[in-house]
Amino acid sequence: MKRLIEVPWGEVMAGQGEVVLNSNTDSECLVIAAYDAAKKIGCLAHAVFSDPKKLHRSCVSVMRSLTDAVDEMIKDMTLLGADQNNIEVALVAGENIPHTKDDPQYNGRIKAVMDVLAKRHIRCRGDRICDIGSSHVGLDVASGKILVK
Repeated sequence: MKRLIEVPWGEVMAGQGEVVLNSNTDSECLVIAAYDAAKKIGCLAHAVFSDPKKLHRSCVSVMRSLTDAVDEMIKDMTLLGADQNNIEVALVAGENIPHTKDDPQYNGRIKAVMDVLAKRHIRCRGDRICDIGSSHVGLDVASGKILVK
């Protein structure tokens, strides 16, 4: 039986083997699902797009900028033995990010993510942008499959 690990809003969590990393997308965030297929190591990272001035003080401490989320993701995965050159990611937009293909703010956020990943030589998978609304997103680390519940 696979172990289910909940990844809270604003956090980064890596796992290896028979693990499912699970997180909800009911906030203004972008979930980055990263995977090293050769080592069977995965990670879910939240990049939070909310304006800190609009949030309650207790929320600001768990916010992660895009760059911090990606760097923490890489660090956690390499500590488990992943090779940074083998990491591929899929992106999942949270439900509170207004997004349509014509929305310049949304497209700017996606471009910012892609730029940070490119600088770190991280590739995007074919399913690189999933739009799932208020569902939960999971990463089955053993198989690398993105799960939507």
